[in-house]
Amino acid sequence: MAEIVLAYCSSHAPMMSSARMAAPEEQRNNFFAALDQLRDEAAARGVQVCVVLSNEHFTNFFLENFPQICIGVGERNWGPTEEWLPIEKVWIPGHPGLATHIAEHTLASGFDPAFSHQLELDHGIMTVYHELDPRMTLPLVPIVQNCAVPPLMPVRRAYEFGRAVGDAIRSYPGQTRVAVIGAGGLSHWIGTPRVGDIDEEFDRWFLGRLERGELEQVLDMPDSEIELAGNGSHEIRSWVAVAGAVEPVRAHTLAYEPIHPWITGMAVAHWETPR
Repeated sequence: MAEIVLAYCSSHAPMMSSARMAAPEEQRNNFFAALDQLRDEAAARGVQVCVVLSNEHFTNFFLENFPQICIGVGERNWGPTEEWLPIEKVWIPGHPGLATHIAEHTLASGFDPAFSHQLELDHGIMTVYHELDPRMTLPLVPIVQNCAVPPLMPVRRAYEFGRAVGDAIRSYPGQTRVAVIGAGGLSHWIGTPRVGDIDEEFDRWFLGRLERGELEQVLDMPDSEIELAGNGSHEIRSWVAVAGAVEPVRAHTLAYEPIHPWITGMAVAHWETPR
């Protein structure tokens, strides 16, 4: 059966690509060193396909049709959609076999994901995917989560969905070596007077819960409490989903930097999985 040989999460602020040098040098170096380490790990572990969970930013969906989950099951997806993002616009190979298996398994597990045979991918997925594979040839299964438009999936439900995704991957026939990646967060505000603020206390608290295996303190948090750390903080759902996919493994924070020029608490965390 397939194996999850790499699991990690990373913030996906678009400025990590479009305004890379705006970040203070030490913070920038610490953040990208963590992603460089994970790129090397992916090569060493022979990753053959990556499953990336992230929100999107009104790229494929708007208020007339906004699913809680959409799985990209097609042969290819296009990205990035932002013209100003300095990443080459390309067709990215998918993995229909694994993606369809994940869709079928999560349906059988009590979830109702939408699916798409061609998604347009914005910075939410593309920044982190590009750091993993600058050539953008590694097959990608994108899983888009709603972290933007209420009502949002409860955090506990996101964790349970991640657990179902992990079970699906581990039941996929063959010897496929899979990376599971969450993209988004941590604290930030978008489109409000608090743009540029970062809630470092919340970020460090959340990372601590992942490291200590104390997710029960996170899973039943109401949206109103999460939003005290910014409307962009709802993206912790991607992190929680990855934690569910590899439970009971605990996370290890590789980098945390409150990078104000990127208006985001930027973090990278890794879950040690069997090689």
